[in-house]
Amino acid sequence: MVKYNKNFFKGNEILFVGYSSRNAVYCKGILQAFNNSNIKVYPYNIKENASFDTKVYKSLSELPVIPKEAFVLLNKNNTAKAVKELIENGVERILFYSKNTVDADTLEVCDKAEVETSVGCPMMVYGSGFHKLHAFFAGVK
Repeated sequence: MVKYNKNFFKGNEILFVGYSSRNAVYCKGILQAFNNSNIKVYPYNIKENASFDTKVYKSLSELPVIPKEAFVLLNKNNTAKAVKELIENGVERILFYSKNTVDADTLEVCDKAEVETSVGCPMMVYGSGFHKLHAFFAGVK
């Protein structure tokens, strides 16, 4: 696992795994911050009957392209399942929201698959205001 920094994501497309209507304001903020940085985001959530105000893909097969990079905002159990699917579909780099969203076993699965990982909130790099202050104290550059 590498320390999260502004150069973690290399491409211009990201799969947002766990885009949520329950955390709608936060998810919209992340989506907008990525878009403001010219990064195309593919929101993804397999939850049935969820209601969103943006296009959210319910399966990877729906995507026009599967990005090589992903941001994961799920609980640990769902993260473990999602990571297996991401690896099977060629994802090479994953940013996990926090230490509460990923466990050592899942990080080891990523390591064995040679998937680069980091933990951090994308708003520390792509957001503004308070998020930049948070980044400063977290040592994110």
